[in-house]
Amino acid sequence: MVQKVLCGYSSPISKFKSNPGAVLAGADGQAVAVSAHNQIQFYAVPARLYEELLEYVEIKQRGTTRLEVVPANFALTGDMVERMTEKLKHLSDSDAGDFMPCKNNG
Repeated sequence: MVQKVLCGYSSPISKFKSNPGAVLAGADGQAVAVSAHNQIQFYAVPARLYEELLEYVEIKQRGTTRLEVVPANFALTGDMVERMTEKLKHLSDSDAGDFMPCKNNG
């Protein structure tokens, strides 16, 4: 049985191991502290909440919700660019997937 406590929800590890989905469902989308021998061993976090936490941390690290250009940490040689260009020239429409040709703005 999942118990509600001041810091959220908790569950003994034996109950969590037998049916983790039911434990998470009983916590209504919140994190669950999973304990063994009366000590918290780990927190089980639903995927939606985990994704929201990662997004929050990313925004906090950036200091803004605005996306900014981040310099690439790799270098392309002229030879690499030419080989990739040749491969792209010979792609069929089915090979290109979601890519669409760009209009030349020059």
